[in-house]
Amino acid sequence: MGGGGEASPRHGSSASASTKRQEWVKIGAWEYDVARFKHPGGSILRYMLASSGADATEAFREFHGRSRKANSILQALPKRPASYLSRDRVPDEQMLAAFSKWRESLEAEGFFAPRPLHVAGRILELLALLALGLGLYRLRRPLPATLVMGLFGARCGWVQHEGGHSSLTGSTALDKCIQRATAGFGLGCSGAMWNQMHNKHHATPQKEGHDMDLDTTPLVAFFDRAVETNRPRPHSRLWLRFQAWTFLPVTSGLFVMAFWILFLHPRQVGKARDGTQALWMLAFHVVRPLLVAWAAGCSFLQGYALTWVSIWFSGMYLFGHFATSHTHLDVVPGDEHRNWVRYAVDHTVDINPDNPLVNWAMGYLNCQVIHHLFPQMPQCVQPEVSRRFRKFAREWGLEYQVIGYREAWHKTFANLVAVGEAYYEKGRSGQDPGPAPFSMGSVHAG
Repeated sequence: MGGGGEASPRHGSSASASTKRQEWVKIGAWEYDVARFKHPGGSILRYMLASSGADATEAFREFHGRSRKANSILQALPKRPASYLSRDRVPDEQMLAAFSKWRESLEAEGFFAPRPLHVAGRILELLALLALGLGLYRLRRPLPATLVMGLFGARCGWVQHEGGHSSLTGSTALDKCIQRATAGFGLGCSGAMWNQMHNKHHATPQKEGHDMDLDTTPLVAFFDRAVETNRPRPHSRLWLRFQAWTFLPVTSGLFVMAFWILFLHPRQVGKARDGTQALWMLAFHVVRPLLVAWAAGCSFLQGYALTWVSIWFSGMYLFGHFATSHTHLDVVPGDEHRNWVRYAVDHTVDINPDNPLVNWAMGYLNCQVIHHLFPQMPQCVQPEVSRRFRKFAREWGLEYQVIGYREAWHKTFANLVAVGEAYYEKGRSGQDPGPAPFSMGSVHAG
């Protein structure tokens, strides 16, 4: 976004003290002044565009394509014609034009239309897993029962994620209701808080200081400058040395889940005064343990403890799979920008979308490149779109990465080992970020 006055973002000029502040965002053929606009989802605009003068056309279309409210708000903002091409689009102008036409062909073929039978199947699967878990407790099989309940929570995570993107039913309001229920009862979390955090990742995947999925220190460092570029926090070189071993059982399953469920998400729900989400989260802490206690024939406290053990498994399952799709790739410096297609293609990967079992296990988020290109597209159709995108990528020389499931896990943990060992041996680099990153992304991305 640009400076004040009538200066275009590409000029980088700033307003004088007497000039009314303006921040121009380019969407299509127009620039809109968002200086006094408070985005309901947080600072997504500023995370994506931060002083870069980037084009937000695709971002607005993919995040708000189904929202009449968002479009009416946009048209109510001060605007002016935009006669320039933002610098992140100049090298790819022809490719982006072709991509826009290709997207139109997908829309014409119905790839963005909701799949109600699939949605019903996803919800029935959750109910079946819940019933199976409780049934195993009734049969006095606590270990498999707890694992099934953990799988129930993880599968709730996939569904709430899709509801957050409004890619389930075609109705944003209904999708958000499904998200509140699955995030709250299934994981003890807030769907709205998830959206705020996750959409920053979607706006700028793998960008230093912008992608929330990289803001993970001191618990884990995914790239060589993670300690230096994240918010100042003390860190342990010894802890980072063994971060590959602690990432799933300690960081993901224990620390992150406990912090989210007991502090971060309840605090946000309180600030937003979201009573419906609060009730669903309360059900996680009360109703779910009561069901476990009834089925297992134990006390409420024992049922509550078993619920937390299952959530430990859910956290490992969810965050482990999320990490495989991008954390081992190269990062984008905080002062640089990519266009929408480049962010998706160069900084995420698809993981064996031709394998139905992998599609199920990862809730179709193994099609991460396609999901980043089209976040409101029903995820169950994305394996087919992946096959079509391979042809488009070849035609335009895009390095679209499709890797195997085991390969994705190997790259993720190889990167954790390499970054951890480098921090252990070298310590902090201080103000000097040093030479090229020692993230394994540069080794494995090709």
